[in-house]
Amino acid sequence: MTEELAIYEAGPLTAQAMKSQVNRIQEVMASVMVKDVHYGTIKGCGDKPALFKPGAEKLMMTFRLAADPQVVEVPTEDGITFRVFCRVTNQATGVFLGCGIGECSSKEEKYNWRKAVCDGEFNDTTEDRRRGKWVKGFDNKPDYQTKQIRTNPADVANTILKMAKKRALVDAILTVTAASDIFEQDLDEMDESLRQGGGENNKSSKNSTVK
Repeated sequence: MTEELAIYEAGPLTAQAMKSQVNRIQEVMASVMVKDVHYGTIKGCGDKPALFKPGAEKLMMTFRLAADPQVVEVPTEDGITFRVFCRVTNQATGVFLGCGIGECSSKEEKYNWRKAVCDGEFNDTTEDRRRGKWVKGFDNKPDYQTKQIRTNPADVANTILKMAKKRALVDAILTVTAASDIFEQDLDEMDESLRQGGGENNKSSKNSTVK
């Protein structure tokens, strides 16, 4: 199932052309995409589905789009940050259609810290590079504290590069296909505790240094 976007046509779009494009996206969503694989809702973040990378790729295939990510490394103190500009073109003609921007940094919470392998690793780590993080308990279980240490930015460099590319791709496809009224920006990279805890209820989590 492939067709070209209505925006390829010269001149202003008609209301019918815009409606046809929205209908096509909804048709792909209903017949090709799988919930929680290509898109999904995030508890505590509203009812509009978030578009995931596999879903963005399905829309690329549908409308014959090509993505050309351009990576820029942004200077960051004690960390690594990548900013990606994702140019989208018509596969057949190479006509430029739009661009998305995504950024990811090793300083983000989930990349900046990791769970200590054992108490020995935690105790051998200097105090400024270790902490205790409170995590909300579920199913009537009490809140609990985990021991974390700072990650080595080089160890997560490839991960954050791929995340920046994914964020840029989803942003680009939402922009080019005008699908933002159907999908949210990809939210599957949310902090794990926020996704598990349902958003607002878990924002009270606190950090402290464990001696």
